[in-house]
Amino acid sequence: MTSTPRPSTQRRTRRPGLVLGVVGVLGALPLITLWLGGNSLAQRTAGSDVVSIESLTTPILSSRRTAQNIVNEISREALANDLSSVAQKMPSKACLEVARGSGAIYEKRSDLLLIPGSNQKIVTAAAAATLLPQSTVFTTRVFGNVDGSKITGNITLVGGGDPLLTTSDYAQMEKFPTLKRTSLEALAQRVFDAGIRTVQGSVVGNDDALSQNRYVTSWGSGVRGVEGGPLGALMVNDGVVVSNPIKPDDPSLAAATEFTRVLRKIGVAVSGEASSKGTKREGDSEIANIASAPLVDVIAEMLTNSDNNTAEILLRHIGFAHNGKGTTESGLEATSQLLSSWGFTNYVLKDGSGLSRDNRLTCSLLVSLLSRPELSAVFDHGLATAGATGTLSDTFSKSPVAGKLRAKTGTLLNVKSLSGYLPQKDASPLYFAFILNGTAIADQGNYRPLWEALGLSLSRYPARSLTAAFGVLP
Repeated sequence: MTSTPRPSTQRRTRRPGLVLGVVGVLGALPLITLWLGGNSLAQRTAGSDVVSIESLTTPILSSRRTAQNIVNEISREALANDLSSVAQKMPSKACLEVARGSGAIYEKRSDLLLIPGSNQKIVTAAAAATLLPQSTVFTTRVFGNVDGSKITGNITLVGGGDPLLTTSDYAQMEKFPTLKRTSLEALAQRVFDAGIRTVQGSVVGNDDALSQNRYVTSWGSGVRGVEGGPLGALMVNDGVVVSNPIKPDDPSLAAATEFTRVLRKIGVAVSGEASSKGTKREGDSEIANIASAPLVDVIAEMLTNSDNNTAEILLRHIGFAHNGKGTTESGLEATSQLLSSWGFTNYVLKDGSGLSRDNRLTCSLLVSLLSRPELSAVFDHGLATAGATGTLSDTFSKSPVAGKLRAKTGTLLNVKSLSGYLPQKDASPLYFAFILNGTAIADQGNYRPLWEALGLSLSRYPARSLTAAFGVLP
């Protein structure tokens, strides 16, 4: 007897693609619905500020359009929509750019030239890390004519352009303590360990290694000697004498004064009072020296704590490496040539710290520098962490980006800036630059809501509801 095949088996063996096709359509419907709804909503609410994603030229059910791609595209559009809301509250002289990978997610006036404040230090960091050898350290040396346990005549303290020379008591006075300070007490101890117990003359300072122009020409009177300078190749405690509320005009004199104090404290008798413009004499030999932390740590000090003197001294070192002139002007020339070689043309550089109100940068330039692969290690090491370190230690402390977001702040009268990145799980961060210029914008009540809104928007990427719904990790 011949048996008749069962109809269900017949259908299953003849048309297997139909079942797979139906399953595929049904499985994709939730994603399609969310995509179409989300895209439509974003287009209705975002207005002209939203950066539109590429049109869906690939069929929605194509094997090339995976659920992962759809989630990523929805996430980018959702972030752009959030950022558009932030941008609507910016002053007219402001820019915002957020990017990931090679493309911008959102741009608002990203090529507008604005006063960057201390975001200028991002440019200086990029130039120092590129134009100075990674092995660079800055060495301070002590010379004198040794006769047994005494120095006949003066002892000469020669600066090597170390901006982090600090005494322990001054470090306790700093708002943002120096991260990797070069200890002046340690240098004095090395003189003592060399057997020196008496200096028959004085400690004299020498800062011939770099320019002796004490300030940047374009700095306003309100920042000179307060926020930066007086500058020189021999600086201790940012030019401060701990026992004197007024900074000497010559930082090498201040350094010699502080070195005299610490030498006497550890038991080296110094007969005369400190002076400057010292020179190494015939018969003098090197008694002791001390080197700074490596270059990457000096750059980190500049970025994390927004150290203006460090920025300006680094710029002069860049100038010296460029043409043998340790001046602000030669440093700016070298930095400008570097930016030009990278394809940048839209900027104005006047100093290394950002204290000059004549500097002009764009959000697009800052994002481009922050995202350059060869600079990632420098910024990873140096940028302040939200709610934790440096100038961000008291900011974003209750935000979802606390402990995660890394950035450089910037502040001048009517200027506030914030540029950096928010790490992502797949190691491709969200890079951002946010420069605000406007009346009273540096007041906390004006800029903090904008910063918090930016942080919250960035923290929502990728779209968490989609991740939860479909178990997809963008």
